[in-house]
Amino acid sequence: MSAATIRRRTFLGAAATLAMPRIARGATEPFRFLTNWFAQAEHAGFYQAQAKGYYRAEGLDVVIDHGGPQINNIQLLLAGRYDAIIGGTGEAMLCVQRNMPAVTVATTFQTSLGGILTHPDITRFSDLKGHTILLSTEVRSTLWPWLRDHYGFDDSQVRPYGYNVQPFIIDPSLAIQGFATSEPYVLQSRKIPYNYFPFSDYTVADYGNPLLSRRDVVTKRRDDVARFLHASMKGWADWMENDPGPGNALIRAENPIMTDDQIAWSRGQFRKISGFGPAGSHIGTILPDRCRAVRDFMVATHQLSGDVHWEEAFDFSFAPAMDSVFT
Repeated sequence: MSAATIRRRTFLGAAATLAMPRIARGATEPFRFLTNWFAQAEHAGFYQAQAKGYYRAEGLDVVIDHGGPQINNIQLLLAGRYDAIIGGTGEAMLCVQRNMPAVTVATTFQTSLGGILTHPDITRFSDLKGHTILLSTEVRSTLWPWLRDHYGFDDSQVRPYGYNVQPFIIDPSLAIQGFATSEPYVLQSRKIPYNYFPFSDYTVADYGNPLLSRRDVVTKRRDDVARFLHASMKGWADWMENDPGPGNALIRAENPIMTDDQIAWSRGQFRKISGFGPAGSHIGTILPDRCRAVRDFMVATHQLSGDVHWEEAFDFSFAPAMDSVFT
């Protein structure tokens, strides 16, 4: 399948149902999905599902668009441009607080992939005192206040992160945020030593790349959401355990600067951190207790009001659609 079948679009112009019947039906309208960055290994399962025809077999016409630094995923979801996006559990709870109908239906990874990359002289997280740290706006508003207050850091240490490892390579005193499955590849390929401190070890054990939809989509297109999640997790299982070539080809077509070596390296990292164990431990499913822990963290860091009905930000009932892939 060529990349054209993904039907790229620009952003400037424009249970019974969960039992997963084996006979596909014709889709009445496209199911539009937006990732959180340019096509890369972190999205490979979705591209694998597209390339292998798993969405089509479920009767879905899935359109995959990639995100980027100037694209506001949650805004486009709420505006009706997309039926599902890669977002965040905390983001969904903030939407509930603001009476916005976002709802988390699944996750990509059971572990958050974000963290801080430092030079080898930083051996403890607290050693970052006095060092400049490059952070994105999102991390600065959500995780940084906790890190600052608990480790004695100062706001003057923070500078904007430009999603580029070059400043880290040039400056031996600098620390940057990064994904465990992405930026370290560049450093290893250049034989630059580093240490990595996962955010989940120092803040809250959040999910990685959660999948958000809207309340009206979950209500009116419930069967489509279940089929999308089933096919997506089938794509992830296939990409991780079998030949990743079909999905990789679509990634490279969408993002030509992505290399086979980098995708293969990231795949190796995914296979270490993302298992296919029992329900609640494999790719896909989300659990109330873990989501509640994220809620408690957000309340403690004054991001979320304690009286918000945070449960409205989640729909846990799609688990059977995903569990069936791994049983």
